[in-house]
Amino acid sequence: MNLTHPHRPTPPRRPCAPQPGFASLLTVISVGIGLLLILISMYRDTVESQNTQKDHALRADYQQREEAFLRALTNIIPNKAMLCMQNDSRNWSTRKNLDWSTIFDEAMVLSNANAPLDSSKSDDLGLPSARNANIANSTFSYSATIKNLDGESSTWEEVTTGTNVSASSEYPPPLTCSNRNNRWDGRYPLVSHKKTYGDSATGWVGADVDDYPQYNLVDSPAHHFNYRSGSTMIAKHNWWGFELSFADEDSAQTKLASRKKKYLISLYEIPSQLPINGASYTALGQHTDGSDWSNFNISGGIFAERVKTEGSFSTEAISSRKSVELSGDTSVNGITGSATGSDPFASTARELSETKGETFPISSAANGGRVAFIPINRGLDFYDRFMGDDRDLGNGNSPDGTNAVSQTSWDYYSLGSQQCVMRLDIIDVESSLDQTPTSIRFTYADKKSGNSLAQETFTKGSNWPDIGTEDGTEFPFHVETSAAGYPCLSVYIERIQPFLAARGADYPETNNSISINPDYVNNAKISRPTFPSSNDKLALLLMDAQDLTTYTAGFSLVTNLRLIIADDVNTTPTTAPSDMTLASGELFYPPLSLFAPEKRYGDSLEPMQIEVDGQLGSLAKDNDTPTHIGDFKSGSSDEVVPANISADLKAITHPAALPPINIMNWMVLIREIHPTYTP
Repeated sequence: MNLTHPHRPTPPRRPCAPQPGFASLLTVISVGIGLLLILISMYRDTVESQNTQKDHALRADYQQREEAFLRALTNIIPNKAMLCMQNDSRNWSTRKNLDWSTIFDEAMVLSNANAPLDSSKSDDLGLPSARNANIANSTFSYSATIKNLDGESSTWEEVTTGTNVSASSEYPPPLTCSNRNNRWDGRYPLVSHKKTYGDSATGWVGADVDDYPQYNLVDSPAHHFNYRSGSTMIAKHNWWGFELSFADEDSAQTKLASRKKKYLISLYEIPSQLPINGASYTALGQHTDGSDWSNFNISGGIFAERVKTEGSFSTEAISSRKSVELSGDTSVNGITGSATGSDPFASTARELSETKGETFPISSAANGGRVAFIPINRGLDFYDRFMGDDRDLGNGNSPDGTNAVSQTSWDYYSLGSQQCVMRLDIIDVESSLDQTPTSIRFTYADKKSGNSLAQETFTKGSNWPDIGTEDGTEFPFHVETSAAGYPCLSVYIERIQPFLAARGADYPETNNSISINPDYVNNAKISRPTFPSSNDKLALLLMDAQDLTTYTAGFSLVTNLRLIIADDVNTTPTTAPSDMTLASGELFYPPLSLFAPEKRYGDSLEPMQIEVDGQLGSLAKDNDTPTHIGDFKSGSSDEVVPANISADLKAITHPAALPPINIMNWMVLIREIHPTYTP
């Protein structure tokens, strides 16, 4: 039986009761406006952030361009200054490539500071169709970027010169020169003996400008490369100023506010003054046989183009033009080679030293930033008066260039032999196989100014007295035979001034340097000296040179012959200048420099005891193996006997101690002149 429930009908739904609600148009509008303001603020912040990033990017771009430009400028300036000293550089075809505008243009090109992104590079980056948003990517011109310190640029003043201006604390001491040189100095980078320290520099340099107009005590620049540690060095500071802003030319488009920077170009002429000054690859610390410098005392720093230390070596500072290689036992003012490794710049030693506020004692111009250091090194030509364009074979050499921009010729400036006031030329010899001199020509200043020269010729068998005669005892030059049996021209230094006095020309402050050279140019029998020299060739024998106190301004000898130092030299002290301070117990000797491609110590068949007090220098050039500058040779076999060698090497600290002839160096440095705060 089936039972089914009857279908129950669904009850009807009740209608929902209405709920109360409110809608406010004011609220909706207010919220919308608030959200819109937030969006606007966010958009504005984003735009400002992008503008800030753009400004930072532009400033970084300009800064990189400026830095590259200044580095390029540092390397171009010394080359142009040298060219300004070359003969015929004043001709317009040459001169137009030497002025400051050309220098700035070349620096722009060399540094690539004025070139926009090349289209080929854009293609390489896959951006050929991209829109260029770099509005600073434009071509810069020096005329719109660079001005003199007054913010102007005129035909004859591309830069502000450091000559004939009043001294102030904001700039280095000025130099004095003629109106002609002052005008040309604003157009060309002039280096000249005619630019000197005068009355305007009195009190701004460290020594009397009347006594030391060429090279004086000046402030040492503070930078990564330190040729001379300490607050002062002996130099002549040529300088020029200019104003630079890469941002100015595009300011209408970029709207970038920027400060015009003022820069100082410095070209220091620095005579060698360190205990050791090597213009080439130089080894220090050991002799060629591997034995240490056991009796060497070095007070001060050293410089060489490339430096290699060997064995146990210690010094206060090392500076180089290219590189420094340290032995593990080297100590440089407490910095050891074992701590830094052979390459001190590969480690972080310099950076750590600088974070402590200390000056790192090892420096290289290659790592020095905006600095170039150039030893003026002509190699063997330095010793040879018959080299160069500016020799006057009859009556001496002229410092003036021939139609040059500078009033000092390059050959005179860079060849020590041409700077010597006195000249002794060998003008005839026995034969092409026997270079024994038979006739000599002696030139000297017969007026105190040195502008007028006298000349005498002496010939064997005529007016050249023999060494054993009465006249020969007073004559300064003779022909002798060395202990080893080869021919020599001997020079008796102490006899020169009495010899000149008999002629009314005893001016030791003028006749204080002598070059001695064979005249191979005008006589085919005479051979040009070679290096290294063989024992059968002519040599120069240095005699009678213990007392040089007559030479109040010092004495220099330059020769391209092998030089045999036969006896003690410069062993008589004299009174030091009143403004020169000496260490307790230290004696002052007349400044002396002896330049020869080869030196032999002692005229004896046996090795001699050798004691050197002063400085060592080398003009070796382009050598792949290092020059062992401490190898002093003596004896018949040109031996180096380390036990016989001792040296007390110290820096020259006052211009009164500079000899008449020096090895010269240039240091070019570009620094920003920071504005002086005036309340």
